[in-house]
Amino acid sequence: MMQALVVQRDIVRDLARFDYLARRVQLLQLGHSPGAIRRGVSAGSILSPRRGWLCTSDAPTDASRAVQLGGRLGGSSALRSYGVWADETDLIVATPSNASRLPALNRGERRVWLDDRFPQISDRQWRVSVLDALLQHASLVDRPSLVASVDSALNSRQLTPASFAKLIETLPAHLRRIRHDVDGRSMSGTESKLRLACIAAGLRVELQASIDRVGLVDLLVDGWLIVEVDSRQFHDEQIAQHRDRVRDGNAVLGNYGNLRFDYQLVQFELDWCIEVILVRLKSGRP
Repeated sequence: MMQALVVQRDIVRDLARFDYLARRVQLLQLGHSPGAIRRGVSAGSILSPRRGWLCTSDAPTDASRAVQLGGRLGGSSALRSYGVWADETDLIVATPSNASRLPALNRGERRVWLDDRFPQISDRQWRVSVLDALLQHASLVDRPSLVASVDSALNSRQLTPASFAKLIETLPAHLRRIRHDVDGRSMSGTESKLRLACIAAGLRVELQASIDRVGLVDLLVDGWLIVEVDSRQFHDEQIAQHRDRVRDGNAVLGNYGNLRFDYQLVQFELDWCIEVILVRLKSGRP
């Protein structure tokens, strides 16, 4: 009689589907035995950052640290893992409200004591959902920063119109008015922040306007001043800088004014940016 062929699953290979960090029960559900898991841990090919969790050295550092601290990635940390723009740089650890005996935090680490409002079914259980991350983010940042992250979540389609409506309904009452400020066409968080500052200064702003021979521009102020925000990701290389100079030249040929700010200026010198825009507007259209 022929014996059935038993295929031994590779634990490390299976961990890859979870980005190398998973709950122990997730591996058990894939057919790995408790003994095989123990042998992997003993051999050092698998690590256990906290009871009930398993990972390898390839796991995202911030995610494994959040698990080690008794929680999961939350707030801005979770948002960045989804590719959503967020300017809060601390490690945000979403911790259950009933958690106890937790390790001490290091500098640059913060806890949010909030249970999931909108849990999701996902292989990556080491982070909260985008909706919950935005709700946690709202409690830690100012209004423009929150709008910038919501813009980014909409632009990257991590937030649908339906989930956006749920977010607005769940936010504290004083923040629900951001529905009038949010615009998912914004291509970066700094673009969102500069747009909001221009509007607050009483300026007429058109977002992602199409200009002949130039293309889409970040902001068109008062119908003639092109304002671009250069992100670190897409404007640092020489080819990108050449393309930007051609666009600037074509703007001049089309009788448009143009200004260009970078990430650092918008993030840390926003009032100065607005002052420059206002002075340029006073000089009149070319």
